[in-house]
Amino acid sequence: MNLNEISNVLKASLGIKDSPVGISLFKREEDIPKGIMVSERPLNYCQMVQGARLNGESFLAHADYHKCKGGAAGLGLLECPENISSGTLYFEKLHKCASKKAGCQISANMPRLPSGSTVATYVAPLDKMVFDPDVVIVVGTPLAARRVTQAQMYAKGGRANFSTAGIQSFCVDATATPYLKGEVNISLGCDGSARNANLEDESVVIGIPFDVLKQIVPVLKEHHEEWNAFMRSKPS
Repeated sequence: MNLNEISNVLKASLGIKDSPVGISLFKREEDIPKGIMVSERPLNYCQMVQGARLNGESFLAHADYHKCKGGAAGLGLLECPENISSGTLYFEKLHKCASKKAGCQISANMPRLPSGSTVATYVAPLDKMVFDPDVVIVVGTPLAARRVTQAQMYAKGGRANFSTAGIQSFCVDATATPYLKGEVNISLGCDGSARNANLEDESVVIGIPFDVLKQIVPVLKEHHEEWNAFMRSKPS
């Protein structure tokens, strides 16, 4: 299945109208394909993902074109800023915790790529990409997240474990975490992405490693209609 077909299956099976978004994390300058246009201005990472999802835009961004330095740190573009690693931002400005110590613990437990391991990020609608991404992000309803989880469990069973703190949703929860763990991660969103990138209150953010997505998509294609039919049928 090519990327356009995968995108169409995700839209049909998960009931989403907007584009699934492909994410590539480039490790070396020479890995960046020629012809990709560099972003015109600095943006928050969540704005890039929403721009790809809602408007069909594409963004190649080095560290200096990531406006949110916390997001850039999560993606391995630079060191975590001191005001985040110390807990100061979460405690003194955002009031998301009872103390700097608690804020420090929130920061310390965030999965992040090693600083400097990424030289640039590429964010684009999945069906417009010409190479396989590292991670795919889908923004949808809790039902969409449930279907992705069920499809992931289909072959081997088990349980899904999701990691989130309600902070740094698109960057840490939906990109760094699935990239590092090789597993689907589902995020409840964050106030920053709602404020800066208009993430809808009713939406969840689903990050899927591309290798896992290739296993999930055939399951969704084959079974989503019967799953929905069972769910909507009246109990006997």
